[in-house]
Amino acid sequence: MTAIAFDIDGTIFDCGDIVADAFRAGARSYGEIHGLAMSSPSRDEIMSVVGIPTEEIFGRLYPEVGPGGRPELMRLCQSALSDMVRNGGGLLFEGVEEVLEELVEKGYRLCAASNGTLEYITAVLETHGLLRHFFKPLMVIGGGIRSKSDIVRYYRDWALESHRLIMVGDRMSDLRAALDNDVPFIGCAFGHMGPAEIEGQPWIARNFREIPALVREIEKAWR
Repeated sequence: MTAIAFDIDGTIFDCGDIVADAFRAGARSYGEIHGLAMSSPSRDEIMSVVGIPTEEIFGRLYPEVGPGGRPELMRLCQSALSDMVRNGGGLLFEGVEEVLEELVEKGYRLCAASNGTLEYITAVLETHGLLRHFFKPLMVIGGGIRSKSDIVRYYRDWALESHRLIMVGDRMSDLRAALDNDVPFIGCAFGHMGPAEIEGQPWIARNFREIPALVREIEKAWR
């Protein structure tokens, strides 16, 4: 059995139309609570960091908030983003629902490998009726899991009946997680950063519907 670990933002879900408003709302709440004037990053600045580790996102966007305050700021922003998702904001990339259904029907095991919070990942998958397709529990960064590489390692070594795992994502953090664990990587050139961070990889999907064929190519290479 082959398992496929999917990144969420930029791979399955496009939060581009809501993320700037959500982060601004969360930052505004944080500033009001702590009497702090907050930065107001542009949508492009925010989109440039979507998909990298969450701690790094908030360190870059809001340098006025020290490491001690970032968990609260992150919680407020991610909570606002999750609420917007549950209220219909954002959208799945074209073909996601059909392709995931097809993969499950053919016996693949699907896993979520995201830098996002459990609240946000759950909001996306529940709102769009996809949670039923994914291995549980959903693994997130926290506790003993320090990075996406740790998530992929957990799936590969402990959670799955087979060590045949493929990582699918659009950012360097996804590629790094695959390389760190010696698993094949499918890069998504349709993600938030386009092909910039995954260019030159042997398996590139230009749209979500190309993923099953690439999975089959990888399986042939294993034989």
